Amino acid sequence: MNDKKIRFTVPNFVNEITFRDIENFDIKINSFFNRLFTSSYTNVDKYPFKKSSDNKKIQFNLNKKNKLIYENLLPKNMIQNESEYFRDLIRTYISQPHYKRERKIFYSEYESIQKSIQRKEEILITHMGNDYIVEPYFFKVTSEEKNNFLFCWIYGKEEYGVFNLSRISKVISIRFRKNKRYLDLDYIDKVHKNFDPFLSYGNIVKIKLTDLGKAWFKRINHYKPTLIKIEGDIYYCESSDRKAILYFSRFYEEVEILEPFSLRKKIKTLLEDTLSQYR
Repeated sequence: MNDKKIRFTVPNFVNEITFRDIENFDIKINSFFNRLFTSSYTNVDKYPFKKSSDNKKIQFNLNKKNKLIYENLLPKNMIQNESEYFRDLIRTYISQPHYKRERKIFYSEYESIQKSIQRKEEILITHMGNDYIVEPYFFKVTSEEKNNFLFCWIYGKEEYGVFNLSRISKVISIRFRKNKRYLDLDYIDKVHKNFDPFLSYGNIVKIKLTDLGKAWFKRINHYKPTLIKIEGDIYYCESSDRKAILYFSRFYEEVEILEPFSLRKKIKTLLEDTLSQYR
């Protein structure tokens, strides 16, 4: 049995959202549509469609397993127009918020991890080509990123960590625990209530801002650390090192990292490395 070639046209805005997600999820078009079909083939809403010169053609191969499902679906759902069905499938998909779309495409990984959370199992995950044995606690969605982040304990590193769902390519449950359970319920609860994918909770960064830097701090919100208090030109923020570097690197000479010293040293090294490229 061969794969089935699917072709259909969609409005331009549907095409743009679809391929933006494919790029963001770093996934091939065939894998994207087969994953979407597997998770959503029974939940397809109807949408009007108007032929236009601005419409875009989408083409992919439905794999053997999904081809069989589709062929069995035809008589049960009275599908008469193939293009219409797949157009409605993708229209139903893009009508949802980004975090729900991510869960549709990575439905298998998401559901497997959720079951392991309920069973309090360890799992082996592959994240961006690297394997980790982790104890998963919860998924959280941030208003800024609009992605699904898994918060867990990473045994090999002996530290808490966060993984983006769309970068997890494999999930294997470990039914019989190999590790002593590490559980700090108070910390986990606080991270859940004040979630930040950079795990900034409890990390204080002390900085000095110029007047222009203060104005930028008020205006620039992307990756913005949580402000704790202000003492004149000195600002105290809750932020991980990584988040502070991403945010304050845009401030140039309008900011000075004072504490912690380890972060100040990192910033100094990054600036020296950058300067060396211009010598």
